[in-house]
Amino acid sequence: MAIFTLTYPKALKSFTHIPIVNEQNETICVLQKVERSSAGKVLNAVLLVAAQQTLPYRYETRSTLGAPLFQVQSTLLTKGVSQQIVMPDGSLIPIQRKTVQLLESSYSFTMDDLDFRFEKDFTSTAYLYCNNEKIASASPIETELVRTGIQFKLFQADDMHFVALLATLYQALFAITT
Repeated sequence: MAIFTLTYPKALKSFTHIPIVNEQNETICVLQKVERSSAGKVLNAVLLVAAQQTLPYRYETRSTLGAPLFQVQSTLLTKGVSQQIVMPDGSLIPIQRKTVQLLESSYSFTMDDLDFRFEKDFTSTAYLYCNNEKIASASPIETELVRTGIQFKLFQADDMHFVALLATLYQALFAITT
């Protein structure tokens, strides 16, 4: 099992990038919060649909050299929020949201002919499944009542791409709602 952590800065709203580190405290990738342009926010709010524009922020991961890894793009539509994963090559993978309990959601997508599912349990731990096999988890690190970061666990592999995907999904789909 490989463990990685992301620690939030004290001024969470002002962060632009946060390193994700391995157990040796080496940065393996970076989570970035990118604010939308003012025009994009206005267009999104007024029209409810803005091509390539999302809610106030989008979250993406980048390699330590700055190369894009993953991004979750959330677009506000008249019928709800549509989410897609933006791959490093710019291709889009749609994410399907399914309500599994009254207020809980499960997200699924297909990548490289593999079926992925991402869902959070009552403990706020999110699990990533590949072809119905649990492959990774993301859980908040809390000190008393304050969330200080996220711990990522890969159950079978030590792959930076899975950590980047997990970090992007968790921050975009679950961390902003808790």
